[in-house]
Amino acid sequence: MVTLAQSIVSRNIDPFSQGLLSITRVTAGNTWNVIPQTAELEGTVRTMGRHNRKLIEERFRTLVQHIALSQGAAAEIDWLAGPPATNNAPCFEPVAAAVAKEQGLKVKPSSPSLGGEDFAFYQEKIPGFFIRIGTGESYPNHHPKFQIDTNALKPAIDYFAALAQKTLFSIKSGELILMQEEASDD
Repeated sequence: MVTLAQSIVSRNIDPFSQGLLSITRVTAGNTWNVIPQTAELEGTVRTMGRHNRKLIEERFRTLVQHIALSQGAAAEIDWLAGPPATNNAPCFEPVAAAVAKEQGLKVKPSSPSLGGEDFAFYQEKIPGFFIRIGTGESYPNHHPKFQIDTNALKPAIDYFAALAQKTLFSIKSGELILMQEEASDD
């Protein structure tokens, strides 16, 4: 089931769209010589748009139900829709980069990411720009040894304050025109 579920993206999503389905936890049984009566799987789905999220859910439900039926079993699916992937509005990039350079910060453009953040719910309603602030050498996010360099907090605060002012000024002066971009249909 895990292998087939993870093939949903490769078999159903346009190869030029971004999509991810990962089964990240499997729990079954409690000893080596007894066939488990139940099993539980958990995972995550990420896409850049609603259409592919819906398609993956539909295909997942169909696949799981048919696999269970083919084995004389039953399946119950609790689908908890998490946050979508962040999807930055490109109009903010020049302002964000200019303010960072004015503050003496390094600017490193990031690739689109399927990282799910609550901020993405705002981006579904209004254009937005998710910014990652580097804090030096550390383990990656979600790693048990991840540490934040607290010396990065003050420059980050100063940056975001200056960015808010510059963005508002740019909107008011007409330099920055916000348009609600259609959420990607993938």
